[in-house]
Amino acid sequence: MTRKKHILLRIAVAAALIAMAGCTIEPVLHLRKAIATKIALSTRVNVDVMWQIDWQTQWEFNWDVSALGPVGYRLPSSMLMHVFTQGEDGKPISHTVHNFVGDNAQVDVFVGTHNILFHNNDSEALLFRQDNEFSNIESYTRKIANGLKSATQIQTLQQKTAGLTKADGDQTDIEGPVNLTPEGLFTLYKPDQVITDNLDDYVYEDGKYVLKLEGELHPATFIYLFQIKLANNDDRVVGSNGGAALTGMSQGVNLMTGKTWDISASYLMDVYMDKAQNMLGARVMTFGIPGCDPYDATSVASAPDGPHYLVINVTYVNGSSRNISIPVTDEIRALPTGGVITLEIDVDDFPPDESAGGGGGFNALVGDWEQEEGSTTIIN
Repeated sequence: MTRKKHILLRIAVAAALIAMAGCTIEPVLHLRKAIATKIALSTRVNVDVMWQIDWQTQWEFNWDVSALGPVGYRLPSSMLMHVFTQGEDGKPISHTVHNFVGDNAQVDVFVGTHNILFHNNDSEALLFRQDNEFSNIESYTRKIANGLKSATQIQTLQQKTAGLTKADGDQTDIEGPVNLTPEGLFTLYKPDQVITDNLDDYVYEDGKYVLKLEGELHPATFIYLFQIKLANNDDRVVGSNGGAALTGMSQGVNLMTGKTWDISASYLMDVYMDKAQNMLGARVMTFGIPGCDPYDATSVASAPDGPHYLVINVTYVNGSSRNISIPVTDEIRALPTGGVITLEIDVDDFPPDESAGGGGGFNALVGDWEQEEGSTTIIN
């Protein structure tokens, strides 16, 4: 299990000082009326979120950060704050949204009980929707294809050594659509936050009364790093024209509960070659395992079974290419919040077709494209 990833967050609610007719009085300690307060939000990111310490010791692939971008998470650049005000029965009766860039903002929140949700909104891929009861906000990405083409299933060297056998048949049926790969999503949900008019509940700092709330902003999308060591390659595999896909991952997440959707999809990734080490490397971000809270071991254990496959297109020195499917269910289940997965495969198990030439390309992985149309509520 990787070290717990989080962003530390502080919320400060400041009541304005009161001035009267040419003279200033001390702030009233018990101001018994409905007052508007100001929330100043500041965030700081724990270094573990950006690049997990234990990931660094496992990641052997020569990843060119300048060309391929960071391996870990990027720092969020803008945030949304949702305030769900509760009625007398405890159910939300209104919903206001506040957008801010950077790590602070000034917004009005009135005395009362509120459910407060924070998440970043600096992604181009992520979509958001809410129900009519103000009770749930979910994030997901759109479908870009109906599914993956089947691929020849192979075993890793670890599986062969353990004496495991392949599933019946040479082809693996990949169920579920291909969805657009999400970007970094970070969330914090603070239900039942009471904003009172009793300034005894506040701390007096720098001429203001401040109500401090603290929490942790967790990633809700998870990074998987694949490094695939090629045994007996003899320079036959030279890279990948078609990339790869991780199958069986959730299509979305509930930002209030942290539970992922039960339905699954495949997510695409680019594949790179480290010729010096005879290794393929890839990075993908997903919503995680379907039907569970990835941070709750009990929830993960009770999640529906996979399977999960890494379906990867490999290109050979003669110009031919093929798709292979590697079972990774055990590896994914052991890393519900992401991490490094190291695989070893024997190129003798999937040699190039010497009679073939050319071919390959992105469409080798994805089939049955379909234009999707519909409507959704986008929070912005």
